[in-house]
Amino acid sequence: MKNIAIAAIAGQLVGLLGYVDPIYVLLVLAAPLVTGAVAAARKVPLILVAVLWLSAGICMTWVDWARFREDVAYHLVLTAVMPALAALGFGVVAGFTRLRRRSPSPAH
Repeated sequence: MKNIAIAAIAGQLVGLLGYVDPIYVLLVLAAPLVTGAVAAARKVPLILVAVLWLSAGICMTWVDWARFREDVAYHLVLTAVMPALAALGFGVVAGFTRLRRRSPSPAH
């Protein structure tokens, strides 16, 4: 439970980076894929990565609502898309890892 709380707090901080325009696209599209893939490679539970990106999306949503009163629906969609992208990155690496373990070593 402590790790989930840490992931949620980290997500709030990551969400604030969503307002740095030069990194926005990388932050919302590439970073979830990469963090999901790295988490799978390091055997970090997917739930922690998903909570981080869900929290980041919630942060972007509430900041946008409180400060700008626009694009809230867009950020709500991102709140669902970012954890899904993280799960995709996680699943690809976890799947390749399983395949590699199951395939027999080539005989030399």
